[in-house]
Amino acid sequence: MTTENLFPNGSEPGATATIEFEARDVTGTHTIVARGVQRDMPAGVVARALASRLALPDNVPWTLRDDATSAFVDDARPIGDQIAPDAKVTLTMKAHLG
Repeated sequence: MTTENLFPNGSEPGATATIEFEARDVTGTHTIVARGVQRDMPAGVVARALASRLALPDNVPWTLRDDATSAFVDDARPIGDQIAPDAKVTLTMKAHLG
């Protein structure tokens, strides 16, 4: 498991409150502890950053799913409004049906 400060400026004094959580890819091959993630950062930005850090394909749209609730997060809403501190999330490909 890797521990990484995804957004190092998020932990500076006076910065927006941050959140820490564990993320893994959908296969369970890679796991990372994301630290210093600003709570008000859009979840879609966080998903793309995690995918990049885990060296997942950049031509695939990624999203996060909260493992505790099995709910997918809304990419446009702040990550801190959708997952609890110390949550475990899964980075998964977005699927569009139809």
